Amino acid sequence: MSSAAFYDNFIQEQARSGINDRIAGLYQKLCRQGLHTGSSVLEIGCGIGALTYLLAGKIKKGNIEATDLSPASVAFAQKHLDQSNLVFYAGDILELNPRAASFDYILLFDVLEHIPLEKHPALFQRISGWMGEDSMLLINLPNPGYILYDQQHNPAALQELDQPVFTEILVPRLAAAGLELHYFETWTVWAENDYQFLLLRKKTAFTEQLLSGKRTLLHKIRVRLGREWRKIRYPYPPKGSY
Repeated sequence: MSSAAFYDNFIQEQARSGINDRIAGLYQKLCRQGLHTGSSVLEIGCGIGALTYLLAGKIKKGNIEATDLSPASVAFAQKHLDQSNLVFYAGDILELNPRAASFDYILLFDVLEHIPLEKHPALFQRISGWMGEDSMLLINLPNPGYILYDQQHNPAALQELDQPVFTEILVPRLAAAGLELHYFETWTVWAENDYQFLLLRKKTAFTEQLLSGKRTLLHKIRVRLGREWRKIRYPYPPKGSY
């Protein structure tokens, strides 16, 4: 597992980077998943608080808990981010316990590749216990193929522990913790297809919830007009053939 000392010495690089392309992109993804002023968020691996800064600007009525292995990184974030609904703490997430019982969003952004694979099942079990039926676990991690490429061609770019985390191993371990994959995306930040993004929820029994019961009158009109236009635009099968 990456050591606290390594990330204590990683602060200046993070500070120079600031709100980089990856952090900005992840914040946009989070907003598209419904983040609002009253949301509750647990950010695991907050570093010096770059994403936390964006969260704090959005969440004024909810609460944010941010944690990192590096005490120096957490001290840096505490110095620059002071908000009554924001709390930081340092330590190993496998040993720490959040203050809140559950969260709307739990963030594992660029963390799993730095935690030994054999510790992932215990981590997922802990996270599952902090989730309710409507909670989301959001994971971002490097494309495992990209880490393998860097191991061979650019090892200096890797951190103290930077291991490939393959989806075919990751998802069953999440499922064993009662978590269900709802969305998966390979996306691009600095190199083509360099990151992977996953959204998971607690596994629950499927219930049929028809969209028609949730649509407003205006939405229903738009849907009906769209169907009629589709019949005109794509006239198949031809009239009289059935």
